[in-house]
Amino acid sequence: MDRSWSLIAGHEPSTLGWILLVACVGAAVVEMVWTLRQRLRAGTSPGLGALAALVGLRLLGLLALVAIVLELGVRVETWTGDARRLVVLVDQSASLDLADSPARADPGEDSERRWSRLERAWSEGADARAAWRQGSDGEARSGSLDVEVRAFASDTLPLTHADADALALAPSGSASALGAALAELAEATAGGQSEGAPLAGVLVISDGLVIPPMPAGRAEREHLDALVDALGVPVSAVAVGAPTLRDLAIAELHVGEFAFVENVTEFAADYVAHGLVDQVAVFELVRDGEVVDSQRVRLESDGAPATIRFEVAPDRTGQFVYAIRARLESKLEEATLANNERSFVIKILRDKVRVLHVAGRPDWDVRALRTLLKRDPNVELLSYYILRDWEDTVRDDGTAPLSLIAFPTEELFREQLGSFDLIILHNFDAVSHDTYLSNVADYVREGGSLVIIGGDMGMATGDYTEPALRELLPVDLSRPTGLEREPFSPALTEAGRRHPITAWLAESGRTDWRELPALDSFNPADYPRNAAEVGATALLVHPERQTADGRPTPLLAVSEPERGRVVTLATGATWRLGFAPELPLIDGARPYDLLWLGAVRWLLRDASAERLILELDGVEHAVGETVDMSVRTLSASYAAEPGVEVEYRVTRLDGGAPGPDSEPGAKPAPVAEGRVTTDGIGRAHVPVEDLPAGAYQAKAWRAESLQAEAEAEAEAGEAGEAAEAAEAAELAEEDPEHAAPELGQAARRVFLVGGSGPELAHVDADRGTALLEALADRSGGEFIELVAGDALPDRLPLTALDALDRPADGRRDIPLWDGWAALLLAIAALGGEWILRRRVGLR
Repeated sequence: MDRSWSLIAGHEPSTLGWILLVACVGAAVVEMVWTLRQRLRAGTSPGLGALAALVGLRLLGLLALVAIVLELGVRVETWTGDARRLVVLVDQSASLDLADSPARADPGEDSERRWSRLERAWSEGADARAAWRQGSDGEARSGSLDVEVRAFASDTLPLTHADADALALAPSGSASALGAALAELAEATAGGQSEGAPLAGVLVISDGLVIPPMPAGRAEREHLDALVDALGVPVSAVAVGAPTLRDLAIAELHVGEFAFVENVTEFAADYVAHGLVDQVAVFELVRDGEVVDSQRVRLESDGAPATIRFEVAPDRTGQFVYAIRARLESKLEEATLANNERSFVIKILRDKVRVLHVAGRPDWDVRALRTLLKRDPNVELLSYYILRDWEDTVRDDGTAPLSLIAFPTEELFREQLGSFDLIILHNFDAVSHDTYLSNVADYVREGGSLVIIGGDMGMATGDYTEPALRELLPVDLSRPTGLEREPFSPALTEAGRRHPITAWLAESGRTDWRELPALDSFNPADYPRNAAEVGATALLVHPERQTADGRPTPLLAVSEPERGRVVTLATGATWRLGFAPELPLIDGARPYDLLWLGAVRWLLRDASAERLILELDGVEHAVGETVDMSVRTLSASYAAEPGVEVEYRVTRLDGGAPGPDSEPGAKPAPVAEGRVTTDGIGRAHVPVEDLPAGAYQAKAWRAESLQAEAEAEAEAGEAGEAAEAAEAAELAEEDPEHAAPELGQAARRVFLVGGSGPELAHVDADRGTALLEALADRSGGEFIELVAGDALPDRLPLTALDALDRPADGRRDIPLWDGWAALLLAIAALGGEWILRRRVGLR
């Protein structure tokens, strides 16, 4: 049994208390010294015995008083055990599943999995592990040794004795967090939180690939050194890697989070090849599982990073999974194929919005809109005035030269119509160009955006009689509306309070058009017969005028026919919202800017303007992590829409296995699909679990959208229409997002599960072996290299038992101040000193 004692204080004075205590003790000592010195100088010093008695009594009295004030005591601690603890950290990351070879072998020859090498050494070292538990490290008082085995990868996992003996692990971890495992030990040791015997040593079994290569890994290397120093015990290491291997790895990506459509973007990656000098590799850039570009590269270096670059101009906006992958033309076997591809999610945005603005004649309203659009550097504006009306065309002399620049009607409305993101027909004389209105209708159906603005032409004269276009508009413009010049203040509808175009009026408290200038032109149009079919919604209405059925006459109306969006504005006077005297600013912006910028954002399908929103809790997930999908539905007036049935489907983008009954070349079967109903606030949540590693796309769409389309097509009576219906149904089954009849009724997101990260980016074990050896040397541990023929040793360097901060088995505190003895001692000492001073003549 070991025993020790220590002096403890039961009362810890404050800073002021310490100052007073030291001052009092110091004053008592100084007074005694000064008095004795004065008597010595006067030659009347008492004898040496009396002098020693005075000093002793004074000091004894002071010590007694200090013991009482500080509540001093004696702590006696006993230890009956002599055990110590050894922690074995076993790396179970994916890099240990690689095969490599000794230095004498050629790449790919005589190779062995690192994990197999570890399992063999662990099994053959059973006697050595038994010797560890006996604590035989050459120390006279070594005692027993508790051996604790922990696996580490992304996290640390303690193993039972049975699992540790069998090494019941699989090398599949996505990281090698040795630093976190050592930090956990250091914190427990420093904070006294460790249970059982004190830590005497650490054994790390790994390939050493626990930090990035230099110089990127310098900070992590310094952190490891600091942790080893903080532990204060020998850290031994077993290196399981070998110096020779054959592998090609995509080590690091150099990509951004977004790119711009139709703009050349560079995607680059660093790759590292081992044992493949003069071999030819094919690098491919893949988008959503389809190859976009490829390059053949002859590998010239061994172990040195090189860079592959791809330049691509994305042709559409949205969110996509891109990947850079590599393969060998020679089909040589590599250490692993898991690091031959790195995937990333990128969002493709519009760099320039291409807008076609055609006006019937110059006026203040046209000038205001042209100025606003030209001011935005992200808008590529093509603006034209049509200065020749129908009468000019009728009396035109075809043989005479034209003094004006000819309007490029054929080029704009036939050849390049699909290249525009937005078309604005501003007080447009549509009669002169009615042969092209069907093209505009096709443009809208295919997803284009259209704005029609009123005035004394176009709307006023009923020029939009083309049936294909008429059925897409939110108001009926096939009949002349005329033009009213009576000033009025528009009224905001309930739908307009929530719609992205006009919500700023409600948010600023101007639902009654308060402080805003009146408008002095109006084209009173009625609603179309198919208003419900196209989702026609009025956002602003005339405060007094009503339609034939008694509803307020629409001023600003929107519709969502098929895949397009349409805005009609029955006035040419909105310019007054930007140029009127004493115009109020709303959040620092002119009302005119808020109105039109909101309209453009909605027309161009800004994310905030969608009516079905699919959200994910992240774009990258670990294997086994639940992917949480959230769906929100909004009505045509942008209120939360409850009770909407939404179907969803999750499929792989990187060539997952087709279904069991699929034909050759068929698309992968869905990994998750189903139907949910939104709650009272228009929301629904879908957890998707147990997804294997790969790239995925999630789609969601309104169930009634496909059903309505199928019912409409089922009514087709002719054979041609029936064939089109069958083809559309097949397309809808394959791609519900494409088949959704209304824009905003479907949504798509992409995400990654278990993407190959940095764990397998650099797999050469040489630097890992050097790191483990350096850590062992730094801490006084032993280094074992399995590929060199080393075995687990019977003895490991451990901290001596007497040098460890061991928790006591027993503890007893004996107070020195509490009781009559301390008080009697103080009184006797100080009283005796006073009596003796009087006797020898001291005052």
